Amino acid sequence: MTSGYQLRGRVAIITGASRGIGAGIAKRFAAEGAKLVLVARTLAPSAGLPGSLTEVAEFIRSQGGECDVLQANIADPADRARIVPFTLERFGRCDILVNNVAWCRYPAVWEAEPKHVRLAFEINVFAPQELSQAVFVPMREQGEGWILNISSATADSLPSAPYDFSERAQQFNRDGHATIYGTSKAALERLSSGWAIEASNYNIAVNSLAPVAVVLSEGAKALGTFTSEDHVEPVEAMAEAALQLCSRPANVNSGNTVKSLPYLESIGVAVRGLGGQKM
Repeated sequence: MTSGYQLRGRVAIITGASRGIGAGIAKRFAAEGAKLVLVARTLAPSAGLPGSLTEVAEFIRSQGGECDVLQANIADPADRARIVPFTLERFGRCDILVNNVAWCRYPAVWEAEPKHVRLAFEINVFAPQELSQAVFVPMREQGEGWILNISSATADSLPSAPYDFSERAQQFNRDGHATIYGTSKAALERLSSGWAIEASNYNIAVNSLAPVAVVLSEGAKALGTFTSEDHVEPVEAMAEAALQLCSRPANVNSGNTVKSLPYLESIGVAVRGLGGQKM
């Protein structure tokens, strides 16, 4: 790994770290010297979606990084309540929390089952809230901390009629049925900005970050809702933006609701590879 070790001495929890954006952020943070607790449901490789905690951890360790894994179902309050105590027992501190795991399905809003609406908010809103509450105490005692909530462009407000369905985003929101998912992510963004201002006395940065375009993770490919018309963003862009949001001082770096590439451009930082190398 080639790195400047921006996160040396830091301990980070990353949920949904078995694949996709979460795995990318984990590898980038490890390259900067962070010790990691990787959390997801998928512990070992299986016949389902590619990616597992074991594979991500093996890669990080092969590159000289330090991490541990915790298999947990974020939808289960009892299961997610184990995450912060596990981290404190394993590493003695917790500096960074990345709430990345998400429930992502696209039913037509008039067909969405109540259980799916509840699950969207359980995973996309209630879990980040409870994990943020759990890390707040050690972060406050340590005198600093960083919380990053991974959002989505589907949280953006939509235009009113008359619509222009030649515009891809409007066409996707009509035919892609992103309302339930996007609504939960909009709630997450408001939760993030609220946490940021309420925690501002404690030197804890809280931000939300979304990709500009589709990140073709294993999960996104499995959903099959994206087409050749969609712009594709490399996972490295999200990982680099996450690194910046989880390392800069809270007094100038909190309360942001940003998208990866514009944010990096605004601070003059280039996207690097997951190992910290120039691209």
